Amino acid sequence: KMKKIIICIMGIISLLSLSLSAYAGNNMFIDDNFDEVLMLNHWVDDTGRGSKQIETDGSNNYLAMTASSSFFNFQAKDVYATKRLYFSADIKFTESNMEIQLRQSRDISASGFIMAGRLRKNLYYIEYFSNGTYYKLNDINGKWLQMKDISKWYTINMVLDIPTNTYSILLSEKDTGKTIGEAQNIPFFGKCDYINYFAFSSSDKLCVDNVKIEEIDTDSIRISGAFYPQITKNASKNYTYSVLAKDENNSEFIVDGVSWSLNRQAKGVSINEKTGELTIEPTAKPGIFIIYAKNILYPDIKKSLLIDIER
Repeated sequence: KMKKIIICIMGIISLLSLSLSAYAGNNMFIDDNFDEVLMLNHWVDDTGRGSKQIETDGSNNYLAMTASSSFFNFQAKDVYATKRLYFSADIKFTESNMEIQLRQSRDISASGFIMAGRLRKNLYYIEYFSNGTYYKLNDINGKWLQMKDISKWYTINMVLDIPTNTYSILLSEKDTGKTIGEAQNIPFFGKCDYINYFAFSSSDKLCVDNVKIEEIDTDSIRISGAFYPQITKNASKNYTYSVLAKDENNSEFIVDGVSWSLNRQAKGVSINEKTGELTIEPTAKPGIFIIYAKNILYPDIKKSLLIDIER
């Protein structure tokens, strides 16, 4: 009994001491999966050179943008952030060039703006913009990433930290979640006090899905899950852990894009890196473990939770 009390106290202390960041005061601008036609109204072509429609692959709807001539810019409506702007989307490229632009803009014209973040596909390469120059995105081996396979969907994540005027990029395969390219702490092109312009641009067809654009303010998060996972005699048992944050209404919600791990390897104990599902096999032995949660694009999200596996 005393052991349980001690472990419980340690777990609570771990949560309190490590609950340092999150999305309190988060402001959602765009959250579009394109299951509803009304979501098309969130996107405006400020060039007059594109068309948009919802298409489906049989099981999933997505936004298809097509150029009628030259480049189009489909702009997200009503984006205005002064803290940390988070963008994520599933995207399907074509052989043509495309861009994603984020900037501080006085108007929608080609002048009167400061470029914050800019990502483009140029030939086979993904390039990002910084200090007036394009740089090729590296793969996980440190070599230039080449996007020759345009038959599948990819996921792009970007975080733009407006107070520091830097941004980070993470590119992964949608189906597997495998990271294939990344860049961290990229300087903006100029000094931005806010970001109020986001646009997809292409000279050909560009398909996107699950587009999320929100402003993030860090405050407090925690790992939720069982303190005392049990070893059962004849079958494995699963426990799911998640990272929870609080919004401005003090309501908790799940933080996505977290990578999970354990502090040590042990027979019969494992955790799914992507889902946070802990598996306890009958061969496991009782013991104390630490579960870690981290996110490459949110440096503040580095949490841990002490658990006591019991028989």
